[in-house]
Amino acid sequence: MANIRIRFKITSSDLEVSSSCDCQKWIRHLAARQVKTDDLQTLFAGRFPTGKMFVLDMIEFLRKSDGQLHHFLVGRGGIHHDDHLTIDFDGVRQLLKIEFPELVEQFAAGSVKKVVKRRAGAVDLAPLSSLGKKN
Repeated sequence: MANIRIRFKITSSDLEVSSSCDCQKWIRHLAARQVKTDDLQTLFAGRFPTGKMFVLDMIEFLRKSDGQLHHFLVGRGGIHHDDHLTIDFDGVRQLLKIEFPELVEQFAAGSVKKVVKRRAGAVDLAPLSSLGKKN
């Protein structure tokens, strides 16, 4: 296992507060389980994923093991819509090339399938039932 640090940084819009953490556990988790591979391909290409669920899932995953990140988020009331989020793309590429070369080959071949993993539990769709009816 390579000891690669991948910095993920949250900076407020007014640049007053920021926090950074190592997100290599999250990237390794996604690559090993073959989930969010389209987002991993985006990171590998040097861009940040456009989906908010990637960031929210990553933060929930990381805050369980990173007390400093947890206290930072609790202290300021979570992520704000105008926060700047950055990630070390070179670290992501290096980790994937070393530990998951077969995934990198899929990126090169363009054969990555979008995997949607459903969350546990049921969603009450009753409030939406009236929207599908014609008047």
